[in-house]
Amino acid sequence: MSAPLPGTLFALRLTDRTGDAATLRVLADAERDLAPHAAADRPWPLEPVRDGVLVDVSVGGRAVLPGAWVTRHGLDRATGMGRERVRPTDLRMPAYVLGEGSGSVLAWGETVWPLPFDDSVAIPAACRPGVHSLSELRRLVLVALDRRADIGLTLWQDSALEVPWQDVRLVPRARWWFEMAQVPTGMRYAEAARAQGVELERLSAGA
Repeated sequence: MSAPLPGTLFALRLTDRTGDAATLRVLADAERDLAPHAAADRPWPLEPVRDGVLVDVSVGGRAVLPGAWVTRHGLDRATGMGRERVRPTDLRMPAYVLGEGSGSVLAWGETVWPLPFDDSVAIPAACRPGVHSLSELRRLVLVALDRRADIGLTLWQDSALEVPWQDVRLVPRARWWFEMAQVPTGMRYAEAARAQGVELERLSAGA
């Protein structure tokens, strides 16, 4: 299927209980909305998630997942709820680590920040790029809501499970990597993009 346009809203059912759902909003399709504008003179940091759709998820008007990559085909099983405008500042991209050892970089959306690692540093799998299935996204939302008991898989109910966020921002022991990468404290993604010459306004036309 072709990816829904930016701003398309879906209901993400959390459990079988009536009304227990989150709102999933499409922000961008990597292949359609972002890849055509990638710089030709350097590697594209979104290449590992090229097949994904960037979404955010809210419950009761509160953002619980500020940005995650989900598979396109997963969205055809979600219930549509209309469409709203997406602003460039709505893009809160996941961050993950590319490379190994001294060649590691923090890829925050389309921006890249060198990491001062050596070969002794092991990168957690939860900090590597990945595209979630819709069912996995549902489990991530339940974890974010502190509702592990509602997840059917016993493994996910174990507090010791390494939650596969695929996002450094959401891995407690990795958040300080932003500081190590010298990302200015409090910087938002839109500011980081501007600082590295990434034009977010190109998405407005499709929103």
